[in-house]
Amino acid sequence: MRRLQRGLVVVAMALVAADASAQFTAHTVATEIRGGYQVVAADLNRDGRPDLVALGGQMSELIWFENPGWERHVITSLAPRLINLDAADADGDGVPEIGLAYEFSTSPGKSLGKIAILQPNGDPRGLWTLKDIDAIPTSHRVRWADVDGSGKKVLVNAPIIHAKASGFPDPDRLATPLVFYRSGAWKPESITLENQGVVHGLRVADRDGDGRQEVFTAGRLGVYAHSLGKDGKWTRTEIVKGDPAPYPDGGSSDVGTGFVNKRRFYATIEPFHGNLVVVYRQDAQGQWQRHVIDAELANGHSLLVVDVDGDGAHEIVAGGTRGAKNVYLYRAGADGQTWQRTVLDNALAANSCTAADFNGDGKMDLACIDGTTPFSLKWYENR
Repeated sequence: MRRLQRGLVVVAMALVAADASAQFTAHTVATEIRGGYQVVAADLNRDGRPDLVALGGQMSELIWFENPGWERHVITSLAPRLINLDAADADGDGVPEIGLAYEFSTSPGKSLGKIAILQPNGDPRGLWTLKDIDAIPTSHRVRWADVDGSGKKVLVNAPIIHAKASGFPDPDRLATPLVFYRSGAWKPESITLENQGVVHGLRVADRDGDGRQEVFTAGRLGVYAHSLGKDGKWTRTEIVKGDPAPYPDGGSSDVGTGFVNKRRFYATIEPFHGNLVVVYRQDAQGQWQRHVIDAELANGHSLLVVDVDGDGAHEIVAGGTRGAKNVYLYRAGADGQTWQRTVLDNALAANSCTAADFNGDGKMDLACIDGTTPFSLKWYENR
């Protein structure tokens, strides 16, 4: 155990390093996904097997790889400066749509911030139809979410800073918009204008088990949950403040949530593109206590919470994109307080990771995309 003093917060870190190769076997799907930034698992051809969609920020082509042979297909070649996507059957016709953010820059004056819907033209192996639905400068993250429990998903769009920000990371802390679009109409509707400054992470989860998914944002002012009430009004709830350093050095870069010993926890990367992996658990008084479980990420960017063992306890996957190329898997100890870190991959700078059962054996596998040369896309077989 090590102890780290950061500001006035003393936290305990479990840095028991080990090798995850005994559980996972790495398979390279492709290389040269230039500027590899995101990987998403989705069944695009409706054969019951999750495929992989790979997004590279230095490409105008959005690519998917067909499971199990990982044949390469181009979805569109008309989307420069790609930044983010999500796939879901939003209209209930059995065919997934892709929500896409492209023409991205952190400089509002250079960012068109286009949002588009992509739909296949029959055979998903051919080119898809791209329909632009909005343009908000610095549009950075998109996620499908069932915000009202109806089973119908809306597309959430989270720009990273305000369109009139004087610079990055927005020293003026202007209101950063968070909007959503209903399928069919595709008109922007506001979720909140209370977020300020840089908002980097966007996650969707049902926080209270009522069947209505919350929209989580993580940024330099902390982590917030945004909930749509039955009255049609949105409420914004602070979950945690993240790194306690003053703006713009504090807050959080990303967030995920899971369970250990049937108790919910939140996992974050802190601060923005930071070096810390942090876990928050509630104490007897219901307060979220901050536990730094690792302080050795290099420009932390990928964060995933997933139960890889099928035992009901969630693990954390995290990786950085500068310096050492390492993707780590963290497992909670029996007490839920200490975490063991194992190396998933020591040759990949993961900008993004995802999870699915890629080979149909009932076990949760992983996939990650490399943000540096050779820009690899890999999946990790859970053995």
